Amino acid sequence: MNLMLSRRCVLRMGAGTLMADMLAGCTLTRAGKVTTITLNVAEVTDYGNAILSFASTAISLSFVTAAMGPANVALASTVIAALKEALDAFKTAAGSSTSVSYDSTSIHTAFDSILSDIEQINTLVIAVITGMASDLSGTVVSEAKTAANAASTLISLLKAMVDMTTRRMAVGMTLPAQEAIGRITVFVATHGA
Repeated sequence: MNLMLSRRCVLRMGAGTLMADMLAGCTLTRAGKVTTITLNVAEVTDYGNAILSFASTAISLSFVTAAMGPANVALASTVIAALKEALDAFKTAAGSSTSVSYDSTSIHTAFDSILSDIEQINTLVIAVITGMASDLSGTVVSEAKTAANAASTLISLLKAMVDMTTRRMAVGMTLPAQEAIGRITVFVATHGA
């Protein structure tokens, strides 16, 4: 199964997020003791797809696969496939809605699966790239680190949608979501298949 997106598809990837910024975004409302979290479908899918594209491209780079080792590359490939399935399940559960309630069982399950997969990508791929020794130089390494940091920003934003502790931390982020997606888009367009 080919998880790599075409360059044209990746370049279009950020358009939904631009539309998402114009929508209400993810909200948290309280009615008495009941708290409802509403997720912006476009934000979830755009952030998830950007992370998916980044991870797929990153594990195709020889210096990343060498640093990860064969077992972790195989595990990362499995997690990438699982993230794709989780994003598809989320889109199916959301249907044509622009926003959905996280409190809904199907949305909750699908979104939590996305969070689980991106955490594993963070551990398997992003941490390896950002932790690479400074003696590894070159444009590709620098671009990979920049894209890894952008993916990390998107992971924090996804977690912040449902976690109040992370939500407060995400408010002070210096890299806006649009810029993070842009950095990943450039990385994938430059180094993807």
